[in-house]
Amino acid sequence: MASTDLLTTRVDGEVMAMSVERGACYGLDPIGTRVWELVETPVTVGDLIARLTREYDVDAAVCRTDVCALLTSMEFEGMIRRV
Repeated sequence: MASTDLLTTRVDGEVMAMSVERGACYGLDPIGTRVWELVETPVTVGDLIARLTREYDVDAAVCRTDVCALLTSMEFEGMIRRV
């Protein structure tokens, strides 16, 4: 689930987020922005992968690898949390 502690805005269709607590800014590309939209409410990784593979021309295994890496990074930075 997306952290509610971030200040977010969209710039040219992409999410920009700022953590005042961490003093950090984050920019998400279009696919990262789509992942952000999907994790704004609780979603399982399996459901997230299924949704993305329907929306994009991507192999499920490649999608899982890439999305899990992004989610791990986002969790480490405090952008999302597990529920």
